[in-house]
Amino acid sequence: MPDPRPVIDEIPERPHLVVPPAVVRERPGAERGDGDEGGAPPRWWSWLKRIGSVALVALWIWTCGALHYLAGLPWPLAVPLLAVPALSMWRWPSRRRPIVVAVSLVVGGMLYWFLFKTKPEGHRDWWVGQMRPPVVRFDGQRAPGEQVRTVFVDNVRQFTWRSREDYWSSWSEMTFHLDSLDSLDLVVEPLGDSRWFAHTMLSFGFGPEQRVVVSVEARREHDEEFSMLGGLYKQFELIYQVSSERDAFTLRASDPEAHLYVYPVKATPEFIRGLFVDLMERGGTLTDAPRFYHSLRANCTTVLFDHINRRLDKPIGYSLEVLFPAKAGKRLHELGWMDTGLDYEPARDRFRLAAKVRRFADDPAFSRRIRE
Repeated sequence: MPDPRPVIDEIPERPHLVVPPAVVRERPGAERGDGDEGGAPPRWWSWLKRIGSVALVALWIWTCGALHYLAGLPWPLAVPLLAVPALSMWRWPSRRRPIVVAVSLVVGGMLYWFLFKTKPEGHRDWWVGQMRPPVVRFDGQRAPGEQVRTVFVDNVRQFTWRSREDYWSSWSEMTFHLDSLDSLDLVVEPLGDSRWFAHTMLSFGFGPEQRVVVSVEARREHDEEFSMLGGLYKQFELIYQVSSERDAFTLRASDPEAHLYVYPVKATPEFIRGLFVDLMERGGTLTDAPRFYHSLRANCTTVLFDHINRRLDKPIGYSLEVLFPAKAGKRLHELGWMDTGLDYEPARDRFRLAAKVRRFADDPAFSRRIRE
């Protein structure tokens, strides 16, 4: 019986549907990143959001430190509080993020206001080595406009240091005749083995053996430890410590592992005398008008740098050597201000004096012997 179904020799192919390509019209100013309503955000807006994010992170970090140093919150509590806004920004929908920003700004603003209202004090239970700030007087027999000739400084520290905990205390009043001031040294004490951070001082020579050191320091209370982070939050007052050279050097070199570099400075007598008077004038005012130490703006190096710049005809700008004073000797040599004919590395070895300071600590001719 024949099959009733029709025989299909070939199934005709269905024509393909050809979709014409979409016409993409460029927005005016697209390449410039100007943007328009309803389109992609402009390029400047993306950069603004990035800058805002960085600023907000910096505010969180600053607030974390403020909670610890200003509000007294322990680090185990302050640090988790720092993480809460960050996690909220990451997990919350974008419409709620302005709440986190607003709260952060309010809390940070309140802590900054508290920091702004905090005032320095001159009367605390100070560490014994900083108990007495210098009291400075100038010769009163000079006519108005006449240069200073004599400086009287009370509370010059002249301790005998065996270690930072073992010492014999002594304070004295000294008279400095500027006609005898003829030398200046830059003193650099690296902090531990750091190649970046250091404490700096200036040593003024009034003849072979009468030398006095001026050291700008964070004034600590008797049970307080120095902290660079704490110095950002007004935790220390500022002091211009005036000491005999034997006192200042033996204190800094009492640790057998300590390094101490004493670089002679090439300068005119007029410059050295003006610098000494400027330091004494400012240091003497802190007794009645105390100021705060700041780890970046008012530390041992930046304050001395500002005093030096005021005495220069062409002030020098800030550099890495100011921010990282362990390299201050190298900068001094590059400027041609180091009083030596040696290259920097041999000069650095020549003026490394910590071992000599420990060896001649009790020698009557201390300042001369350590320089021989």
